[in-house]
Amino acid sequence: MSVVPRSVVRRVSARRPAALAAAVGLVLAAAGCATGGGQDGSAPTTEGSARPAAAASGGPADLPTFDPSSAVARYADGFPPDLFPVPEGATLLASSARPAGGGEQKGEQEDEPKGKDGGKAPALTQVTLNLASQLPTEKVMEQARTILVGQGFEEIEAPDAGGLTAQTAFLRTTSSKAGEVQESLVVGVLDDGERRLATISGTVKAP
Repeated sequence: MSVVPRSVVRRVSARRPAALAAAVGLVLAAAGCATGGGQDGSAPTTEGSARPAAAASGGPADLPTFDPSSAVARYADGFPPDLFPVPEGATLLASSARPAGGGEQKGEQEDEPKGKDGGKAPALTQVTLNLASQLPTEKVMEQARTILVGQGFEEIEAPDAGGLTAQTAFLRTTSSKAGEVQESLVVGVLDDGERRLATISGTVKAP
């Protein structure tokens, strides 16, 4: 296993707990939108009790809004389709993809990435993929390792798991006319006692 500067994976590892919580929250919110209207016996909340009053007065009712870069139960638009196929026994909960704003090249500004010949560096995308699985943590990690190594990534030293059951990181370095491009992903798994929640997040080349 190679060891690289911790700054390579620090950018994506800092988002791990938040990304996992956001994904679960997004799925629950979507489920609430689909079923909330037919639940007459549900306990009232401050937000829920305010909506009927607004509707009765003829005013606009608040509607939930979602990050347009995120998607529930499918790959988000802009997510590299072949990056991480859903492994056997897993369910896709949510995903996201958004432009990262430029290539990672030494000595170059992110807003103006240029290669040695002055050409434009490959566009990068920040991605997050959230999965649920009934398989043991070790098996979930093994599946992720097999998929990413098969995609040309190399497993590297990961930062502290920070409350997760298991965590590892991967790096893929490619060269082009514009220069060297580094793609990094962190894989984390949380065992909540009933299932394993896995998140794959980082920065990769745009599709």
